[in-house]
Amino acid sequence: MAESSNHHEAVREEEAVKHERIFMDGDGTRWQVREMAFSQYDRRRGRSLIFWSDGAVRRVRDYPDNWHELSEDDLARLSWKI
Repeated sequence: MAESSNHHEAVREEEAVKHERIFMDGDGTRWQVREMAFSQYDRRRGRSLIFWSDGAVRRVRDYPDNWHELSEDDLARLSWKI
């Protein structure tokens, strides 16, 4: 039964991640960005972009559908959107 539970958790995590990219900002910081579904505990529904580097994590909830096609400069600017 534990295998089934682990399999379902892996499938949910896989479904939660839609796109992922790595880019460098203008300061030379390496960022990873991933589009993810809101937590199952969040009463809002939808997706957000999670940006993370060695020194920071940012969440952006309002972003364009084609974010994964944006230039590195545009992604860096998007990461500051509140």
